[in-house]
Amino acid sequence: MKLLGLNLIGEGNDSADDSFAKRADCYYQQRPQLIALLQDLYNSYLSLADRYCQSLAKTHHHSALSIHFADIHREDLDRGGDNAIDSSDDAESSLSYQPPLGQFHHHQAKAGDPDMIIADLVMKTVECDMILDELEQLERRGVESSRKMELQRSLLDVLEAERLILLNENARLGYQVSELVEENQGLASESTFMKRKAADLARCLLKMREDHRVFVLSRKLEELQGQIQGLEKRNREYYEQLVKHDEVEKKRNNNSAKKVKGFKGCCFQVHDGVFASSSSSSSSSSSSAAWFSSSGGSAGGNFAGVKKKIVQHGNNGSGKGLLERFKKFEIFPCGPH
Repeated sequence: MKLLGLNLIGEGNDSADDSFAKRADCYYQQRPQLIALLQDLYNSYLSLADRYCQSLAKTHHHSALSIHFADIHREDLDRGGDNAIDSSDDAESSLSYQPPLGQFHHHQAKAGDPDMIIADLVMKTVECDMILDELEQLERRGVESSRKMELQRSLLDVLEAERLILLNENARLGYQVSELVEENQGLASESTFMKRKAADLARCLLKMREDHRVFVLSRKLEELQGQIQGLEKRNREYYEQLVKHDEVEKKRNNNSAKKVKGFKGCCFQVHDGVFASSSSSSSSSSSSAAWFSSSGGSAGGNFAGVKKKIVQHGNNGSGKGLLERFKKFEIFPCGPH
């Protein structure tokens, strides 16, 4: 690149008599090479300015120009890195023949060479292009950062909306949990109440069964008591009838005894031939007792008919032995009270 620059400078000196249009055409044709050469020259210039500032710093004579060049060089070092340092070393070795900075500016101001003016313009345009490029990069970075910020803001908005939704959902779930807890408590109390009611119903059922049994037994007892009372009533009636019958028989026996006193030792026969003698008195008494039990309470007239048929024998003709034996038979199931 340095050799190309020297060749271009030599060609420019050889063609000094050419017109400005030819030089401009040559410049535009060789613009990429010139831009690279000017970038190299710019870096070399910055390195020389830095060295000059360092020499001034050693002599403790700082100036505003040295500070300005030092800041520019530091920025360039931050951007370029080690390439700028290497290029500055190369520029120092290749441009060691040039005059000092003051003499260079003095010569530029004194001579007013159009090539130097064009070089300055090219350097300014290069600087402008570099600055514009940096500005474009900064703008791109700003746009990207703004896009990223917008995306982050949108993400934050989405996250905030999701957070609010989750908070609402959490609150709703909390309300549902509280409602379920209350419902569970109500169901637990209701279950205990139902258990108590079931126990009460079981006790009531047992009591009803016992009451039913008591009722059935009481009904049976009442029926039995009614039967007992009926039997007692019938027993009383039978006993009264028997007592009346005994009284009537006693009266009749007394009357008959008075009538048959003169006929001792005589025998009377039954009309149907049931009893023939006094030896068959026991069998006749048993048959008469069976007939009386089957008659069922109408013993008044029937007993009188049987009495006429019975053969009276012994006991002085009174007939009391047979009557006493008849009374001793168990005719009725229940005795008198």
